[in-house]
Amino acid sequence: MDEKMMQLLAVMNPELAPILALLQDNTPAEKPKKKPSAYNRRYAAAYRRIKRKHTLKNGNMAKGWTGKRGHARIVKMAHAEAKKGGRKR
Repeated sequence: MDEKMMQLLAVMNPELAPILALLQDNTPAEKPKKKPSAYNRRYAAAYRRIKRKHTLKNGNMAKGWTGKRGHARIVKMAHAEAKKGGRKR
């Protein structure tokens, strides 16, 4: 809530004033976003590349690449590729 709304509520309900003051003071500060590491960028690119390779034109995954086991296979292959240093041309 904005400050004017809090003041208005405090004037209308004096018994709520201490609670509203606590709410106003405890607004959490947003953490700055962390920059993705080089490994994370390589892994994400490898994951997208491998997933795209095993996806059919209609959007379904190819036979043997569906469900949790298919996802786990893609993750394992992407980690292996990222660990080696990324895509070799």
